[in-house]
Amino acid sequence: MSWLTRTPIYHPYQSLISIFVLWKAFLLLLAILTPGPGYDTSTTLAQWYRDSSDIKGLFPTFLRQVSTRLTRWDAIYFTEAARRGHVFEQEWAFSYVFSKFINLLAAASERTGAFPYEFKESALGVAVAHVAHATSAAVLHGLACTIFPGIQGRKLAFIAACLHILSPAGLFLSAPNAESTHSLLSFTGALLFARSLSVSGISTSIQDGLLVLAGIMYGLSTAARGNGLLNGVILLEEAFRVLYSIAQDFSFAKFRRLAAVGLAGICAGLGFILPQYIAYQQFCANRTLTDEWPSREWCYRAIPSIYSFVQEHYWDNGFLRYWNLSNLPLFALASPVLAILVYSSVWALNVESGLKIPSTTPQDFPTGQLTGRLLRSLAIPQIILAVVLFFCNHVQIIIRLSSGYPVWYIWVATLILDCYPAYPSARKKHLEGRGCGQAIVQYMVIYAAVQGVLFASFLPPA
Repeated sequence: MSWLTRTPIYHPYQSLISIFVLWKAFLLLLAILTPGPGYDTSTTLAQWYRDSSDIKGLFPTFLRQVSTRLTRWDAIYFTEAARRGHVFEQEWAFSYVFSKFINLLAAASERTGAFPYEFKESALGVAVAHVAHATSAAVLHGLACTIFPGIQGRKLAFIAACLHILSPAGLFLSAPNAESTHSLLSFTGALLFARSLSVSGISTSIQDGLLVLAGIMYGLSTAARGNGLLNGVILLEEAFRVLYSIAQDFSFAKFRRLAAVGLAGICAGLGFILPQYIAYQQFCANRTLTDEWPSREWCYRAIPSIYSFVQEHYWDNGFLRYWNLSNLPLFALASPVLAILVYSSVWALNVESGLKIPSTTPQDFPTGQLTGRLLRSLAIPQIILAVVLFFCNHVQIIIRLSSGYPVWYIWVATLILDCYPAYPSARKKHLEGRGCGQAIVQYMVIYAAVQGVLFASFLPPA
């Protein structure tokens, strides 16, 4: 692990790109070399797979092979919806906005003749996933530098970005899924939120504008993946802080801040509401009980959310529904990531601002005045996600959903750097922390590699 602690902190992005390319090449090689059509042949039933008459040349053939290997599990829903829209009810569990974006790219490529192949939706989805993953690593680097200023902060930021590249989500961040796009939008929202805060407590108009932009990014991340709505808790906490401050001493700057956080919260919520509204118009508003296909039961609920309905009806999500003996191996599979999310959240909730954390390096590790507050705010959505998935959802998906939450990457980076804020004076804890960090990285690499083979073969778990 010594290579991670000797980071090129002055030219981090070139190094991150190199690591990204090597890691992605390794995963794609695993996928391509995986033998056989896979346990499930759903991908081979697609029209673009059956019709290969337009495939000529080495690069298109290679690209088609990659698209076939990566269009697995949820990616089938995303790419089919991108090709012909959301038609069936259960397809609304998968991002309408992400599929629409791929559809627009495919339409543009078809008009310009840039990519005249039938598998264009899958190939473009793969391209978007790679670009979003690489960019989200760079954004996470910027976020960590904002939370932890100084040279040591740059080292931590570089390691955290590397960890995001090596995420156990593996090929889910390369496939035409919404995970990498969600990570990019969520990290961008967090970075804008971090830069909207003021040490003095009185924000400027520019900082309030950044807060609104953060809300927009959180809204887009919610449109990409429904769990992005949890980021709204960050804005809700900020609203309570501002209201409390106004109650103590009113000023126009504080009122402007309150208006900004309110607008940001609306933008974040719209990311969930607008796709639900589009689905309601499709399935409920234009149908009556005399139609051949009567309105579905969810149309008459107090809050007619198609997303909540299909999760419950088609995937049997709900409180303790997943808790049965046959799913015990899946709970065991998810337990390392669940433990990491919970432990890192508890760590973040206890970090104080303004500390100087002793390290084995010549310089202490300084934290900024807003470090503790930022970490606590960003940790809340992460721990809520872990608790909700543990009790109410298919728990194994935590492995890929965790890719969009920054705190645990930062926590593991502090372990690797041997600067452990939870125990700033205990040498024994420092040594235990470094060993723990190394073990986590080894787990991430091994799991992502094994998962890559299983993913390409369409074998569970997913």
